[in-house]
This record gives sequence, structure tokens and C-alpha cells, in this order.
Amino acid sequence: MTARRHAVLAVAAAVLAVVLWWLSRDLVAVRPPVVDPPVEGVILRTYTEPWLLLAATLSAGLAMVSTTLAVLGRRSRQGP
Repeated sequence: MTARRHAVLAVAAAVLAVVLWWLSRDLVAVRPPVVDPPVEGVILRTYTEPWLLLAATLSAGLAMVSTTLAVLGRRSRQGP
């Protein structure tokens, strides 16, 4: 692969990682626990889907490896 293809792959993998990370998060409204004095309203908690988060992590890793290969490929073509 050329350095340009590695760079395009790195950008695509980075965008995919951000989208998967964003999709993995969800806000869930739950009732507060019963305490004295009582609490009114709801509590918003962040729920994370582990499989989407794992896919986002792997995509980010692929982006880092592709970026490294693109930089190394570009340097080897330029010469000393």
C-alpha cells in the first residue's frame, strides 16, 4: 500500500471510531432512590454499550497504525 492509501484508511478509521463511540453512549433516566428528605425529578445516567465501545477502540487502533505506516512510507520515499 502507498502512503496515501494508509492516510485515507487512517482518516476513515478515525471517523468510524468517533461515530461508534458516539453511538455506544446513551442517557438513561432513572428514578432517584428513596431517601429522607425525598428527591424530586429523575437522575440521568450514562449507559455504554460495550460491544460498540470495543469496536470504536479497535477502529482507533487501526487509525493509529495506519497513520504510523503512512508517515513511515512517506519518509522512506523522500530519502535522506
